[in-house]
Amino acid sequence: MKIMKNRGFTFIDILVGSALALIIFVGVYGAYQLGLKVISQSKSQITAVAIASGELEQIKNLAYNVVGIIGGFPDGTLEGIKIKNINGTDYSINTRVDYVIDSADGISDPLDTCPNDYKKVEIEVSWTHRLSGSIKLVTDIMPDNLAQECADEGGILLISVFDAFGVAVLSPLIEIKDKDTDDIIKTALPSSGTHFFSLSVDSYKVVVSKSGYSSSRTYGVAEIANPERPHLTVLDGQLTESSFSIDLVSVMDIETVGPASLGYPIIPRASFNLRGGKILGTDIAENPVYKYIADLITNESGEIVVSDLEWDLYTFTPETLNLIAVESPVEIVIEQPINLAPNVTQNIRLVLEADNSLLFNVRDSVTFLPIFSATVRLYNLGILYDITQYTDEDGKTYFVPLVAETYNIDIDLVGYNSYTGSTVVLGNKLKVVNLERIE
Repeated sequence: MKIMKNRGFTFIDILVGSALALIIFVGVYGAYQLGLKVISQSKSQITAVAIASGELEQIKNLAYNVVGIIGGFPDGTLEGIKIKNINGTDYSINTRVDYVIDSADGISDPLDTCPNDYKKVEIEVSWTHRLSGSIKLVTDIMPDNLAQECADEGGILLISVFDAFGVAVLSPLIEIKDKDTDDIIKTALPSSGTHFFSLSVDSYKVVVSKSGYSSSRTYGVAEIANPERPHLTVLDGQLTESSFSIDLVSVMDIETVGPASLGYPIIPRASFNLRGGKILGTDIAENPVYKYIADLITNESGEIVVSDLEWDLYTFTPETLNLIAVESPVEIVIEQPINLAPNVTQNIRLVLEADNSLLFNVRDSVTFLPIFSATVRLYNLGILYDITQYTDEDGKTYFVPLVAETYNIDIDLVGYNSYTGSTVVLGNKLKVVNLERIE
């Protein structure tokens, strides 16, 4: 006869069971939380749609001449932004009204003496309670007759945006601004690169830009006495056309070196002026006002990277040194001004010289191999000159420009005996220093 033994749950069984129960519970709880969020978001969307629909119905019942934003164009009785609280949630109602120019009705005089054909109303309702979101509804409001269509004075501003090669730029940001306050009046992101703006009679500042691109805009006489591109004027019932050119920006990777006869030694902290060829206009003395002009200086390694440069013809002018040549790429001499194309990284070497300079070549006294990162101090306190530099991987460092004088020298590096001396600098001089290792 067999005797059956009762087996209880082991500790491991309890742990596994608890883990499974916990996983199931967390899954169910997560699904429950997700369900609540979906329900909450759906309720917010339904409420937002109801708000927007209600706003549009009210606007449709208004007289045509009052459908517009207070102080806007078209002017009207509607608020641009207002808040409505429903069930503890704030809904932001953003209303935009704009004229529509219908090409079927002609664009401007003489085909169409009333270019503002009808109005487009856009209602955007957004919320941030728990989960944020927004919805947008759009409708057209038609005039009852020609008298209503022609009631508002205004004209059309046609803006086209092209790249450096004359190809349309897709979805540029076009901003129409008040020329005095710089407030934004209207904006557009036209997929075709061209947009019609219906505006009241006035002059406007226009700014065209796009992420990663250069920018272009109009200027007033308060900024530039005689601007090449003045603010644009909109006349009643007329079409004003203007085109702008923008393109992807480029980069210049610039290094400053000494002449080839010295082995192109690096020139640290070399200062120079970089100027583009594009002119915005002239000042009161009729001198050109350049779109890009900057005073730059290279770092301790004789390098500087200049970003966000517009395609243009650029000219380099060193501040204290003489420019022997511009090389791009390295060892290929090109003439100034240099042509910078859109969307490129261009390596440029400026080869410079001075009437007086001193090139150090620091080496190991036994192996005659170059010594890297040795500290070289060159000074003459009588003329207030005291500069410290470090040797490069070729054991060289270049002091330029100098005046014809006698200079003191201190050279130090851990593991080597220090060197102290002096030298007379007259013209372009090379000095070789062999450092002895500490035994």
